Amino acid sequence: MLLGLNLKNFTIIDDISVSFTSGLNIITGETGAGKSIIVDAVNIILGEKATPDLIKTGEDESRIEALFDISSYPLIKERLLSSGFDASGDELLIKRVIYRKGRSRVHMNGETATLSILEHVTEGLIDVFSQHEHQTLLKKENHLRVLDELGGNGKDHERVRELYGRHSEVRAMIRQMSDDVRDLAEKEDFLKFQLDEIQKSSLSLGEDEELEAEKRKLLNIEKLLSASKSAYEEIYENEPSLSGRLKSLTAEISEAGKIDEPLGKIASLLESAIVQIEDASFTLRDYASELSFESGRLDEIEERLKDISELKRKYGGTISNIFKRRGEIEKELSAITNHDEQLEGLGAELRGIEKSYNKAASELSKKRKRLGASLGEVLQKELSHVGIKGAQFSSEFKQKEMSPDGVDDVTFLFSANPDEAPKPLARVASGGELSRIMLVLKEAIARTEGGSVIIFDEADSGIGGAVAETVGEKIKRLSEPYQVICITHLPQVAKFGDSHLLVSKTLIDGKTRVSVRSLNEQERVRELARMIGGLKVTQKTLDAAHEMLGR
Repeated sequence: MLLGLNLKNFTIIDDISVSFTSGLNIITGETGAGKSIIVDAVNIILGEKATPDLIKTGEDESRIEALFDISSYPLIKERLLSSGFDASGDELLIKRVIYRKGRSRVHMNGETATLSILEHVTEGLIDVFSQHEHQTLLKKENHLRVLDELGGNGKDHERVRELYGRHSEVRAMIRQMSDDVRDLAEKEDFLKFQLDEIQKSSLSLGEDEELEAEKRKLLNIEKLLSASKSAYEEIYENEPSLSGRLKSLTAEISEAGKIDEPLGKIASLLESAIVQIEDASFTLRDYASELSFESGRLDEIEERLKDISELKRKYGGTISNIFKRRGEIEKELSAITNHDEQLEGLGAELRGIEKSYNKAASELSKKRKRLGASLGEVLQKELSHVGIKGAQFSSEFKQKEMSPDGVDDVTFLFSANPDEAPKPLARVASGGELSRIMLVLKEAIARTEGGSVIIFDEADSGIGGAVAETVGEKIKRLSEPYQVICITHLPQVAKFGDSHLLVSKTLIDGKTRVSVRSLNEQERVRELARMIGGLKVTQKTLDAAHEMLGR
């Protein structure tokens, strides 16, 4: 239920607040007073694109706020929660801010939202029926949608749409794989060549680092040999050697240690050092004896490093990356090997989808055809109540190829006269007839869907007299299970209102001012009298208004 609407600097409106009640809310006013601006604002609240030209002249921004009671609409709460918004309360506050410079903003319950989230959350919250909506009946492609809305076929239609989407995906995959067959052999040969090249290289992790170390050693072997031999000879072989001199000094310190104990401890440390120095000299001797320069080894290393470098360039900057690429190649080859098997699997999946699609589309088609038959009977009866007596209405079905909407091609056929064969609705129905057909359809759809709020924006245009009375009764009946907001110029419709709002436009100091106020019983009589007789309200029109409300 829509509790209230606040508009600030919106089109020609400065600042107004409108409150709505349950039941039937009637909105009237002179032509051009700004009644339909309220509907424009509601459409903005529901996610319609907001542009700077909607901002009142001279202002930088416009604000639109709508407060809803969603206590009896759990689906809206579920959508709020799934979109990450607070849904603990029973109210939903939506605000749109339109800037002359910059993008408009959306807020729900005080939190920023996107336009797509707003459209998702508010889908089905308000059903707007404008005076031009009957034009949708002129487009044949909308006839299926009308039937599905009337029959509540949303889930069935969505199932068909999903199956069609998956069918298209799998068919595209099969087409792509079939096209790839020509290139697979060439690709397989290339991948096998790459894999063979990597495997024949017999790489090992860290091999390049080890080879670089060996290369440095070979390039500096003379320096290494000279350093190790010189050190060994200096420490152990030369006379006097470093080892011999240390032994002599240690013996002197040890003898002195007999006199002073601390020197004895130092002598022990020197003896340990002599042992370590001699061990180091023997290690240097062995290291020097093992140093060798194998003829051609340096060339072998250079060649191996060159090969590794080339592999790195082709398959990755490191040996680890080369191994990773080898794994990827093996997977690709496996996929190519299993190509026929995969193609066969996709073909089986496609056949399964087609079977499911045909079943779902057939069931949906049966529902539509049953609905089309019953719709003709209902419309013929209801149209007689709104002044189209003897009308004929039917739905013509033809089979079509698989599509997101199923296999039905439907056309509404209509004749306003019992002695004329029904023809396509778009070719034979007048504007007034289309409006009344749409109203009857809307009544049926609203009862099926159980929408929250229904807005009629002068949907009763083009009718009058007793027909207008019947239209008013239909709208009144709709306001029992739903909140209805009806903008009308017909007193026969306005009289049914549970509340009556008057939109007025005045010119003050050269500036346009629009106001909306709720009418009491006496004011309501006067407004109905104006609608009956025009600007000049007489006692006769006042009496007629009293009588109309009394009925």
